Amino acid sequence: MSAVTETSRLPSASAATVLWVDGDAQHAQAAIAVLARRCPGWQVVHSPSADAASLLLAAQTWDGLVLCLDPQIQELPSLLELCAGRPVLLCLDVAQEALAARGFRCGLGDYALRAADGSHLPELVHRLSALVGRQAAVPGPGAVQPMRTVDARIWHEALSLLQEQRQGLQVTLASMSQGIFRTGPDGRISIYNQRVLELLDLPESLMAARPTLAELTQLQADRGDFGASYNLVDHRGRDYIARSAVDPSPEVYWRTTRDGRTFEVRTTRLPDGGLVRTFTDVSDYVRVQNELRESEARFRSLSDLSSDWYWEHDADGRFVQLAGDLSVNGIPLSSVMGRTRWEIGALNMGEAEWDAHRAVLAAQQPFRDLELQRQRPDGSMHWISVSGVPVFDAEGVLRGYRGVGRDISERKQAELQIERLAFFDALTGLPNRRLLMDRLQRATVAVGRSHAHGALLFIDLDNFKDLNDTLGHDTGDQLLVRVARRLSACVRESDTVARFGGDEFVVLLDGLHSDVAHASSEAATIAQNILVALGKPYDMEGTSHHSTPSIGIALFGQRPSTPDELLKHADLAMYQAKAAGRNTQRFFDPDMQAAVSMRAALEVDLRRGLNQRELLLYCQPVVDSSGKLLGAEALVRWNHPRRGLVLPGEFIPLAEQTGLILPLGQWVLEAACAQLVQWSRSALTRPFFLSVNVSVRQFRQPDFVTQVLGALQASGANPERLRFELTESLLLTDVEDSIARMEQLRRHGVGFSMDDFGTGYSSLSYLKRLPLDQLKIDQGFVRDLQTDPNDAAIVRTILALARSLDLSVVAEGVETPGQFEFLQRHGCQAFQGYLFARPMPAGMLERALLPAP
Repeated sequence: MSAVTETSRLPSASAATVLWVDGDAQHAQAAIAVLARRCPGWQVVHSPSADAASLLLAAQTWDGLVLCLDPQIQELPSLLELCAGRPVLLCLDVAQEALAARGFRCGLGDYALRAADGSHLPELVHRLSALVGRQAAVPGPGAVQPMRTVDARIWHEALSLLQEQRQGLQVTLASMSQGIFRTGPDGRISIYNQRVLELLDLPESLMAARPTLAELTQLQADRGDFGASYNLVDHRGRDYIARSAVDPSPEVYWRTTRDGRTFEVRTTRLPDGGLVRTFTDVSDYVRVQNELRESEARFRSLSDLSSDWYWEHDADGRFVQLAGDLSVNGIPLSSVMGRTRWEIGALNMGEAEWDAHRAVLAAQQPFRDLELQRQRPDGSMHWISVSGVPVFDAEGVLRGYRGVGRDISERKQAELQIERLAFFDALTGLPNRRLLMDRLQRATVAVGRSHAHGALLFIDLDNFKDLNDTLGHDTGDQLLVRVARRLSACVRESDTVARFGGDEFVVLLDGLHSDVAHASSEAATIAQNILVALGKPYDMEGTSHHSTPSIGIALFGQRPSTPDELLKHADLAMYQAKAAGRNTQRFFDPDMQAAVSMRAALEVDLRRGLNQRELLLYCQPVVDSSGKLLGAEALVRWNHPRRGLVLPGEFIPLAEQTGLILPLGQWVLEAACAQLVQWSRSALTRPFFLSVNVSVRQFRQPDFVTQVLGALQASGANPERLRFELTESLLLTDVEDSIARMEQLRRHGVGFSMDDFGTGYSSLSYLKRLPLDQLKIDQGFVRDLQTDPNDAAIVRTILALARSLDLSVVAEGVETPGQFEFLQRHGCQAFQGYLFARPMPAGMLERALLPAP
């Protein structure tokens, strides 16, 4: 703090000059009157405004200043800043008392509260007299001496500099994250910042009243800020606080607030006997320290309990520290300390792998899960995994590495077990389908490079299901295990024997001759050896069991083939072997694949044809012995967009196998009903019946009866003109259900015919129970009845049986007059065949019945 001074007479309490600034003239007169009585020797000048008073302050020396604030003022006037070093007394209302606290920061000497009745005036004068008296009696160091006259410009410059310095001090104090206050030589707090009020939860009015440090400490103790028995203060400051801060303060101590925050309290003694005290909130630091201690404690506990170990090595890779459970290694510490990892060695690491590891260390990069296989002194094997990170000093120079190691022997065993489960068959121990596909993929690539051949043998055990059904699955599993052993004994170590699934095995042969004929011979020889080996009897718990295989062979190497294609080829060849009588081998024939591909394409086309309504209804007439038309058999044709008219022999079997027979059969049923409706509109065709072939699969559908009745109702067709042709295979299963369905439809007028009679299984006991109307003699018997006495005898028997059961008979496939005459002679009354008419569209049949024009 600086001031412009001039040597002069020191004022005394009995003779002083006072500047009285008061906008209330009546209040000023009353106060000056009281002052005149109390201090008759004082000179008092009244200024009605702060602006006028500032000029007076610059022109004359004043021993005191009284500043009476208007009750409406909420801020300190700037005039107060010009009174540096002079005793200033504020007179204000109770509501303005907070302004006094701010005034003390600007050097305010004292203040008095205004009373409306003027009763405050004696106290006001008393405080002014005391304030001026203290200033005159104790001119402490740096105090501003009274001035009589000074240049106004110099005065204002000095005051501006002082104001700038004070504002800078206030900004600095306000921006501090620490709380701070200063006490004077008298022990009273003279300077403080807002932060200390926030940290210590103190009202500003308390600090503005300039309490002593002892008073402040006692107030905090009474509030319980230091806890019971001062337990919230650490040992360094506990006695000091307990004695109400009257003893010399320790340089630093910590205390905790009631809400859990921690403060660091630092005290610096000043030469004048005062002190500066700072309060720093170190709660975050304490929290972090506590967390670190807890973390370290957890780490030590886990290290003691864990089977892992901790290691450090220097920049050259030599171990300098090991801690933890090292018993798993079986290596004494003396054999590890001072040596590098590569000097100790590992069974799974070659020089190239160690070079790669040293390159990572040289690049100062972390490494993770370096797996090492080692042998303990007792000969047992174990695996460890180590991970590490580089350690640098303050200058960034590499000091070495630190990390952890753990025993992973059990994990490696589990991985091996998982690999076996994933790539090997659990029953036989052979490679499974996944591993076979991987090796087959590699083999196809290898033969392309070597120009050699390979072969895939697809092996299926004949009649294996019978063994499972008769002796049980346990016995079947035993057989599979023994088959696996015999197969492995028939091939080279470089070949692969895999269990494909169920009773299917696959043998992969590689390295066969580059000449295709020679390679085929090699594959056939191995396949023959397998046939012989697997055809030998098996001793199944005292029972001799015989089993034979069917083997399909697919060569590869001449042209690129995918593993899936090769398996498909071998599988097709295996089915050819079964079709050839089993217990044999067959090579894949490209024509076989072409037929399969054609069948697959035909299935796609048939599905599309059903959706696009490409099917056509044909009718083959049924006539009596005079040639009169009785009805017809409904047949289906497929009008293929590229192949033209396709006969049912080409697509009906495919429809049976793929399930398309159900929508196809439904279409024929609906088309037949529509045709019957069309015929009912003409007297010529109204008496005709229409026979529809029904497959066993369609007849067995739970809703078959409902579908038939629904089609009849929807179309309006006469049920008595509809006849279903069934095959004898219905008698093989669930005859009672078949009879029930037939009876239900029979009650609505639908008739039934047994188609191809004599070619299948016929039980007379069931036949007489079936609600049939007709038998149809299969054309196979009709074709040779004039040349084969057996066929002729069968036809005569069928006709006699039909008469005895009161059933009508239709002979199919009648193509010659001789056949027609024979059938007539033995009592057949209805005929169907090319001798009378070929199958034709229904419209053509109707036109043939019209009289000639």
